[in-house]
Amino acid sequence: MLILAAGKGTRLGELGRESPKALIPIAGRPLLDLHLEHLAREGVRRAVVNAHHLAEQIRDHVSRYAGELQLEVLVEPTLLGTAGAAINALRKLGSDRLLVLYGDVVMFEPLAPLMRAHTQAGALATICVYEHDDTAEKGVVEVDASDRVVRFSEKDRARTGPGLVNAGLYVVQRDALAPFPAETFLDFGHDVFPAMLSAGQRIQAHRIPEPVLDIGTPADLAKARARSW
Repeated sequence: MLILAAGKGTRLGELGRESPKALIPIAGRPLLDLHLEHLAREGVRRAVVNAHHLAEQIRDHVSRYAGELQLEVLVEPTLLGTAGAAINALRKLGSDRLLVLYGDVVMFEPLAPLMRAHTQAGALATICVYEHDDTAEKGVVEVDASDRVVRFSEKDRARTGPGLVNAGLYVVQRDALAPFPAETFLDFGHDVFPAMLSAGQRIQAHRIPEPVLDIGTPADLAKARARSW
């Protein structure tokens, strides 16, 4: 399991300059702690957390963790992007497939249905998606009748209206990442997923019932804090 926690949080202003997004409190506790508890309940036993912005805060926080997961922090001296971080984490995680969770989203989905959908589809990657009536500034996933992904549009400012939105939770086969270079900035939405689609590789969409809240902006953070989790 990889938890992405390296982002700079620039849209959060002073709060983002003072704290990594993964450590911002939600329901009175750091979001990372909520994720770790959920993942342990779902049967995850080992996780890597990547870090860059305010990496010492992430490392210090993880050093005090006393839960069930085996945790390791990988500090990136230079940001590697979402997919670059996944490639970097493969050396620490030995399985043939990698779960990737964006550390700034508030979602606690059961993992078993996602893993079943991924296996049944025979996909190289499976993306959790949800329906939303406003796709502006979001990663939008277009699918066919079998929920096979046919197009991935990453935060196209010209796009509005309803659609399927990337929730920030993936299953990715190791083989899907093998063609890409290590220690290189790579983003799933901009680089890896479009390249996979161009190569005719199967990416599956797994629908989840509820919209996901990220905490990348003050407005979205306020929405996340207003809910009970």
